[in-house]
Amino acid sequence: MADELLFCKYDLSLVIENQRAALLKELDAMSDSRLLNTDLAELQSYMKQKYQLEMIELGEPSIDEGRTKMQVGRYGGFHRGYDGGAVSVDAQRYTLEIPFTGDKDLFFCRGSTFNMNPPRGTVKGTIIATTMVERQPTADQVNATFERFLKDLDEHLGWLRPAVVGWNESISAVVDSNVKARRARADQTGAVASGLKFALKQRNDRAATFAAPVASRKKIAPQLPQARPVAPPEPALSDAIYRDILDTLQQMAEVMERSPHAYADMDEETLRFQFLVPLNAKFEGEARGEVFNYGGKTDILITSQGRNIFIGECKIWKGEKALSEAIDQVLGYLSWRDTKAAILLFNRNRSFSNVLEKIRPTVEKHPQCTSFDGKCGETEFAFTFARIDDASRKLKLTLLAFDVPGHVEGDSSTRRL
Repeated sequence: MADELLFCKYDLSLVIENQRAALLKELDAMSDSRLLNTDLAELQSYMKQKYQLEMIELGEPSIDEGRTKMQVGRYGGFHRGYDGGAVSVDAQRYTLEIPFTGDKDLFFCRGSTFNMNPPRGTVKGTIIATTMVERQPTADQVNATFERFLKDLDEHLGWLRPAVVGWNESISAVVDSNVKARRARADQTGAVASGLKFALKQRNDRAATFAAPVASRKKIAPQLPQARPVAPPEPALSDAIYRDILDTLQQMAEVMERSPHAYADMDEETLRFQFLVPLNAKFEGEARGEVFNYGGKTDILITSQGRNIFIGECKIWKGEKALSEAIDQVLGYLSWRDTKAAILLFNRNRSFSNVLEKIRPTVEKHPQCTSFDGKCGETEFAFTFARIDDASRKLKLTLLAFDVPGHVEGDSSTRRL
């Protein structure tokens, strides 16, 4: 087999681009469920095995020699077809054979750096070889020819190496970027993937769905990792539904403020029950009152899949000290997984403006309060708290204040003291 030109048949940059396109095509062909149920590290490993280019590494060369025939012109020299014929003469054949590992197709790829005089050789299996045929070669001639060939091989492989290594190292990032983009698209269409918060659906809305989060040139073809069934993501309240619950509580309180006589004699427990009715009417989560949770009983508890997603406590304003104790009480109810809570504060027969002025400074003095997050209207105060046993674990506590006067003893009307 005659030697052929090496390092000039294919453009390496196009080869790498084709590898990238094939990788992305395979990822795009996978369904969201299949892709997001597959362990990312295993998927990256599979894609690297399948689409990486294995850089060529040369082994120790050896020489094979033997007798052969060569064509020479009738008047000497190699036969070139224009000197009136040729004759076959005895000659000596020397073949330099170099074992190698890696992707043999790289011998035919041209890097971004190249020259116009690439070496010639023959690739067969895991051997690259070059042959010289001379009638009476000297040892120096053979050595010089093969040393030049080895130098050319090393030079051209060195020009290929940075692009090959760069592509191989980028595969994991390409897979990671694609998976993140697919997860983002799934989120936008309503699929809930790993790490996303559970959206508590409303009865008049479309059901929120879960997408289970997670789930070559080689001698042994890589196998796509199996999708792994995993536990569904921890149910947790999205900010949007948290806002909706707060609005529902606010609307019910406004009903009380417009009809104070109807609620004047209600204690905290009875007031709490008034809020459970609209919550259960609007949401499909389980809204319950006075149930045990972590460190005590809480007035309003909304659960999903057997786990808490909202905790609320009803309190009548009895001063700053009582409010601080109420905060401690709510924080004592919250387990590590609980991240959203609210205190419903009812003002009975006191100056409501004075009460509102005391709420923020009182809450901010609490040692676990990390920030005041703003007001919604005049009577809703949002704060961020840290767990006492895990300062990096943050939770949202919203305080809703309502003016619901009570009856004054000896007076049939409802008025403030």
